[in-house]
Amino acid sequence: MDYDKNFITQQKEKKNHLASRVNKFQEIVNQIGAPPSADKADLAHRGQEVREQVLEEMKQLCHIIQTNGQEQDGIVTIKFGDLFEIYTNISDKLVGVLRKARKQGYLAFKGEMLLQNRDEDVVIQLNRLP
Repeated sequence: MDYDKNFITQQKEKKNHLASRVNKFQEIVNQIGAPPSADKADLAHRGQEVREQVLEEMKQLCHIIQTNGQEQDGIVTIKFGDLFEIYTNISDKLVGVLRKARKQGYLAFKGEMLLQNRDEDVVIQLNRLP
């Protein structure tokens, strides 16, 4: 059987399959320019806006619990299933806002994260208003 000995003994040239993509990306960056970098004051301002928005969502959630919950001995409570039905018409961030409000001490409930259908009967207690 005849075969090419040079073909077998030649080392295969290693190809970098990502090189063409990196080069293409670099061409685009060179054409349109890199995005402007944000300075520290701008980042701090954006962070403050996000904190204010989260606080506003927690205030809204606590107000909904106070308005729609049952009060007994000065403690306002509501079941997660009832709150879910009310709050989903307002926002789709209920679970995240609940966790943040609990971390800040505004609410108390059992479990780490509440889920629809599984935790319908979990009681959420309003500790204080933001």
